[in-house]
Amino acid sequence: MFHPRTPQALALVPVVVVVALLVAESHSFPTQHAAQQIINNDFGAAQLGLSIVINQMALLRILNESSIINTTPTRHKTYRVYKHAATHPQAVQACQQLGGRLALPTNQEEDLQISRIIGISFVSAQWPFPVYWISGSDEQEEGNFIDSVTGQSLNYINYEAGQPDDAGGEDCLHKSTVFPGWNDLPCHYKGEGYVCEFMDE
Repeated sequence: MFHPRTPQALALVPVVVVVALLVAESHSFPTQHAAQQIINNDFGAAQLGLSIVINQMALLRILNESSIINTTPTRHKTYRVYKHAATHPQAVQACQQLGGRLALPTNQEEDLQISRIIGISFVSAQWPFPVYWISGSDEQEEGNFIDSVTGQSLNYINYEAGQPDDAGGEDCLHKSTVFPGWNDLPCHYKGEGYVCEFMDE
């Protein structure tokens, strides 16, 4: 038997179909199945599928801003970029309040993962450029960069060519979206964001 739908429900169909089809590109069977049910206007059968679609959309948004690296077979390090203007000390504090710490890549793979999550911007590498704080400072002793959180020496470095140069009292390290290496800037400069790391036991 045909069951007429309200104008509001009919107006919603194109929007929901588009959303479902976009998410279904992940080739996940539940999302593809839900999308087909919506296209067929089988709303009753698609309710559970829609819930899966919505949950997967939320997960995709999270994965777009984080990257998980295996550090041992049983432990994972999660990096997450926060696009909130902050100074280096504020970035250290923010990551601690979030239950993690300001990111400190300890090898090339971790450094590359951070580069991947902050992305690449096609703007001039001339100042000003996007700044994302990571751990590292030589405030205590010029030229001797240490972990901003623990005070320990850095076992891995990846300075951009000609850096760090301490131009104008630059003591804190950051990454950018316009070059792959590390650069130093004044610690109280407000960058575009910061990268936190979280250890999962």
